[in-house]
Amino acid sequence: MEIIDAFCGIGPWAGRDRLLPYRPEDILSLMDHFGISKALVYHNSLSSGQGWVPDANRMVAEEAARNPRFIPAFAMSHHPYEGSPTLEGTLEAMRRAGAKVAWLWVPGGRLFSSVQSWMVGEWLSACSQRRLPVLCHIEGLHVNDINMICSEFPELRLIVTGVGYTSDSAFYPLLRRHANLHLCLGHFYIPSGNPDRFLRHFPAERLVFGSGLPHFSPGELIGHVMYANIDEESKEKILSGNLNRMMQEVRL
Repeated sequence: MEIIDAFCGIGPWAGRDRLLPYRPEDILSLMDHFGISKALVYHNSLSSGQGWVPDANRMVAEEAARNPRFIPAFAMSHHPYEGSPTLEGTLEAMRRAGAKVAWLWVPGGRLFSSVQSWMVGEWLSACSQRRLPVLCHIEGLHVNDINMICSEFPELRLIVTGVGYTSDSAFYPLLRRHANLHLCLGHFYIPSGNPDRFLRHFPAERLVFGSGLPHFSPGELIGHVMYANIDEESKEKILSGNLNRMMQEVRL
């Protein structure tokens, strides 16, 4: 059964734990070990809040060009400076790189963590029109922010990462309310009762596997799906099928 990792970082970042792997060859070795065929990759400097988006996008595009098992996941640019990448310029760079997913990385600190339309609406509207999935890490945000994004952009395919395993009370109502909201299974989120209980409430199409490499090991997370009391078709959808389908439907 193919496994595609939707949440995987490569490259060094400020304050890195020296024991954590970060070089592309290290990540590929771990992917081999855990049976992961491909991975959506972002640059680790973005998750630390230290990265410059244009450089991060360029570096993941270069690594993906060197190894087809890496699928570049570009970040949206929030830099207000003259000469920063434009929306059209970023979309064109994504076309050239074969990127099929965008990341909405929110700057650190609640004062600056706005995801209101006046800040990111142009980007999210473009992603909606092009059926381009958007990954968004919950850290620094509130569930009301997720509700706002899904309400204002109902056609947006939003995949939320970093959801805690105790978050069902907040995210189940959101999943019922917003048909295009998906959760990243893995990293922090292992649904209560494993995927079996989740699938009693929602179809398997609402889950996408993402390990959180290199900060988290994928083994246990993969096991939660492979040994769950669910049918093989649902396992395939969670581990690769859902993400494959969404990427195939992108219209860049």
